[in-house]
Amino acid sequence: MSMDILFLGVLIFFAEVAVLTLGTVRTMVTVLGESKAAFFLGCLEMTLWIFGTTAVMMKVGEEPFLGVCYAVGFATGNVVGILAEKKLALGNVVIRIISAWHGHDIAQAVRESGFMITTVAGEGSDGPVTVQFVVCKRTDMKHVLATAREIDPNLFYTFETAGGASEIRSPYESRITKLMRPIKRIVPQI
Repeated sequence: MSMDILFLGVLIFFAEVAVLTLGTVRTMVTVLGESKAAFFLGCLEMTLWIFGTTAVMMKVGEEPFLGVCYAVGFATGNVVGILAEKKLALGNVVIRIISAWHGHDIAQAVRESGFMITTVAGEGSDGPVTVQFVVCKRTDMKHVLATAREIDPNLFYTFETAGGASEIRSPYESRITKLMRPIKRIVPQI
């Protein structure tokens, strides 16, 4: 195998990893209704895919190694895409925190942390419980749960994606706000 084919195989591998990673993130932003981001990610994804697929299709009969690079890049791209989606943590979630004895204290601590919380009395298998509902950014979920676990390490929680909410408070600055801060200093109208 020549160095040219080896280099092309490595290039195809990385292109396919990028395509699948972009595809995963594009799917997530599409579900969240971010049409502009989905458009640009889709264009980039398909551009890389066309060039990667064309390179493989033209030479795979002569060099099966390129097909293997494509397949391994595809599989790796799935894993990297999942990791990227988890790291980005896009969107909002509804967290349900269930505590038998510390519901009031959890609600107070979560409110003091800067999040909105609603408390409802409920009945569990062992008696009365308090169910708290918190709608927050997915990136803030770990902060909400850490605050609640400081009070009740044995709490039970579930969460699900929230399609939309009228208001979401976060004591933490978003990544976009952090990125835009230096630009707003230069161009305050933005």
